[in-house]
Amino acid sequence: MGVQFDDGAAGALISAARRADRVLGEQGAGRRGAAETAAQEFRGGYADLFTAACTLEAGDRGKLGRAFDSLAQQVEQAKQQAAEERARLSDLAAWDSREADRAERRDDDPVQWVTSTVEGVFDPRPSAPPVQPSTISVAFAAAQRNRTSAGVGSGTSSAVPGDLRTFAAHARAADTAARTEVDRVATAWTRFVASCSWVPTGGAGFLDGAHRYLDENDADAVWIGHVAEAFEQAGGGTMTNRSLDLFVSAFIAADGGDPATVLAHMDPEVAAAWLAANPQVLDRFLTAPPGWGTPGSVFDALVAAARVAGRAPTDYADLLQRMYVTRAAEKVGIDMGSWQLGRGAPALMPQVAGSYEYYGSLFLDNPDFTWAGMANMVGPDFAAGFLDLHSFRDHIAAAVPLAPPAVRPLMERLGEMGDDEIAFYERTFLDMQKDIFVDASTMHEAYLDGGMDSIRELRDAGLLLGATPDPNAAERSEAETFRAWQQIDAGMRGGQQDLVDQGNTTLLLREQRDTIQQNYTDMRNHAPTGEALTRMLGIVGDASIPGTKTLGQYEGGTEVPVDLVPIQPGVQGWIEHLYLPEENISEFDTRWEYIEGDTLPAWQQLVHDDPDRARDLVGASVPDRIADRRLDERAGELLGDLYEREYTWQ
Repeated sequence: MGVQFDDGAAGALISAARRADRVLGEQGAGRRGAAETAAQEFRGGYADLFTAACTLEAGDRGKLGRAFDSLAQQVEQAKQQAAEERARLSDLAAWDSREADRAERRDDDPVQWVTSTVEGVFDPRPSAPPVQPSTISVAFAAAQRNRTSAGVGSGTSSAVPGDLRTFAAHARAADTAARTEVDRVATAWTRFVASCSWVPTGGAGFLDGAHRYLDENDADAVWIGHVAEAFEQAGGGTMTNRSLDLFVSAFIAADGGDPATVLAHMDPEVAAAWLAANPQVLDRFLTAPPGWGTPGSVFDALVAAARVAGRAPTDYADLLQRMYVTRAAEKVGIDMGSWQLGRGAPALMPQVAGSYEYYGSLFLDNPDFTWAGMANMVGPDFAAGFLDLHSFRDHIAAAVPLAPPAVRPLMERLGEMGDDEIAFYERTFLDMQKDIFVDASTMHEAYLDGGMDSIRELRDAGLLLGATPDPNAAERSEAETFRAWQQIDAGMRGGQQDLVDQGNTTLLLREQRDTIQQNYTDMRNHAPTGEALTRMLGIVGDASIPGTKTLGQYEGGTEVPVDLVPIQPGVQGWIEHLYLPEENISEFDTRWEYIEGDTLPAWQQLVHDDPDRARDLVGASVPDRIADRRLDERAGELLGDLYEREYTWQ
């Protein structure tokens, strides 16, 4: 297959990353000086907010610079690894040519047979193993900054407006330069990913974080400009923090700002008062909730206002779900605004990995959330499959000669998949993964927020209805899910593990039957490869939980005796064990029987009998576990799961 690696694209990315790191570093002195000047006569609660915002900006700028430096170093390493692999392949190709020449001479002349054989002894086949490129993985997430006087609304603030405006002007100029560099890195990254597919990448989440950092800087400049204007209009250098909150909010609204942006500038008390005085704003958001990526504080304020106004939970159901999902996302740094399925699996790895990290944190904080722990364990297997779709055909081509004959036709069919089919399966998998996160985080965050009272609110809002077009099935799922949380709650309170297990099992049933079954059905029905792909999922899929089996192993497989002495009783030779599943894992009954009989009991046994090991496994790095489950790492293991030989002499 060669080494798909463009040295020019790699060099451009290295250059762009290092330049961005340098520009960010060079901005430090200027930004610090402008901030110190603005802070000299700045006093009170808003001065504290300003200082905190500047501290976060400086910290994030340093982290972002280090992320770009790390990116440059990792790409440099990838260039070296690509050069080593090319050299290895070149040496191997040269040896193949020499060996072919020797073989030809052996065939043509007996004398040459001796000569060529001797040459071969002193020219052994190069044995260096293939170079395995390191995954390029860069992480950066920008901190959200507070710009309201939460907790100090009764105090006062004072400032010199001109100093604040000078800071805002300097910050905008620096941000313009920084944004240019980030955009240059983004362009180089896109080219690199497209032309250097030999190197696995951990996604472009660091770029999402970089743009979020710049957006926070922009918001700071706008905010501090409005603060300066508020002081000027008040005719003095001192104002109450509450007055500043209202002034700043009014300026943003007058500028045509989104009411969601206005709310983001308010502390909870001011937000509640503003919404009470502007009921049309609440009505607007009940009809059209703010988009994903809106700060969680905005959803908190809107839901609180809807409750105070006595609105029915069905009226604010969308707001309620977005509040809880955003709360979960913010805990692990997931950017909901950029979680767009069309971006593809590599670009969405920060969101995908973040969701599994969230499940892990739920379990580590509360071991009775065993559904979450199991989701964390199985999730990296799922994510590795997303990433492997793009190289699936190459893996299939390499594996066909090594696979048992019975599975080769299926593999050959999948090796002919078109790009449009791969894109369909990728998007479907990503859709499944996101749907699970939205549904599960809603319920878990609600329970953490208010226990069974909040679960009842979800039920009253219709958010426990199963995701199925059949209204009877949806209502059945709602009743089962509410009962599951009652069992978990009662089990946790009374120390009854059986109730906790029953409730978590029902949450797993909801996930498999209601949340993602339609996706499995859509994949299986997708012509012309759907049946083959979903059958292959059952062949290669197993869970990263100790003691689990593949579907084929669980079913028992088939035995084929190879008898070298058929005239004698018994089998003198060996027995071939082939673990090809007879059923398709996309069928719910098949999959659920497998889960109930294999995966779930293995997880429950681990949690109950060896909780420390369970915690260690869940707490391990999610990106590393995803990398370990890639096909490149598991090829030998997968073939071993499919086939084994038992020698016998009976």
